[in-house]
Amino acid sequence: MSSTREILVLYYSRYGATEALAREICHGIDTVKDAAARLRTVPPVSTVTEASEEAVPEDGPPFATRKDLDECAGLVMGSPTRFGNMAAQLKYFLDGTGSEWLSGTLTGKPAGLFTST
Repeated sequence: MSSTREILVLYYSRYGATEALAREICHGIDTVKDAAARLRTVPPVSTVTEASEEAVPEDGPPFATRKDLDECAGLVMGSPTRFGNMAAQLKYFLDGTGSEWLSGTLTGKPAGLFTST
């Protein structure tokens, strides 16, 4: 008997193009036997240093948490490009996961990337 392995599809999208790609990737993952997609996004970056966003946005998928990184069996990340780099919103989330990288949370988990530009 096999168990379902969740693949985290983590993205940021301001105008919807990267979100559309993320949803297509989720559809592909969901067609694979014993695999399921977990769609997550990241909140906008604010100049205010206090947390200002709820854990679940008014529409769309929930915001990613460190727990999502721990629980996933694989990771696919997507971002629009901003001056040749990933969006600041996704970078800000990743910059806050140093303890997960140091502890090896994602060690041995397959990963992929996608972009829209």
